[in-house]
Amino acid sequence: MKQFKKIAVLGGTGKAGRYVIKRLLEKGYQVKALTRNPVKLTQSSQSLEIIPGDARDAETIHLLLKGSDAVISTIGPTLKTPDTCSIATGHVIEAAKRNHTKRYIELAGLAIDTPTDRKGFKTKLVVSIMKLFVPTIIADRQKAYGLLSSSDLDWTLVRSSMVELTDTHRDIKTSLS
Repeated sequence: MKQFKKIAVLGGTGKAGRYVIKRLLEKGYQVKALTRNPVKLTQSSQSLEIIPGDARDAETIHLLLKGSDAVISTIGPTLKTPDTCSIATGHVIEAAKRNHTKRYIELAGLAIDTPTDRKGFKTKLVVSIMKLFVPTIIADRQKAYGLLSSSDLDWTLVRSSMVELTDTHRDIKTSLS
């Protein structure tokens, strides 16, 4: 029996979100997907519930997490709304408490700094460039990480450098530090 039966997904119409929803449905999970534009969500399934709304709205996040065992966030900020990630993360933390949602996984980038980072020269260089060109977006991701770090939520931050839409499987490097 699966530990988590119903998974809430934020950012379901983005590049990573579409893939996450597809894989969850293939694995037999029930999925609640939050999207600002439901027409963009091309997947359909009896196991997929679409929640129209904005991740920046606390009540929408509460509705999304209601009855969900876990939540995966693949949302990304834009230059127009650079504080989306920290606002949504704060709402998820509060809604998870209210709804007894057990687990939170957030997809973020390599630009976030953590106390145990061991970034190589190339990564540090790329991150420095990102901080120069999109400082508000990087600061928002860092703020979201800070909110998670100080919360009681059982969370994992997946720091991916690139998301490719492909069915090719590759080895990945993981670290719990």
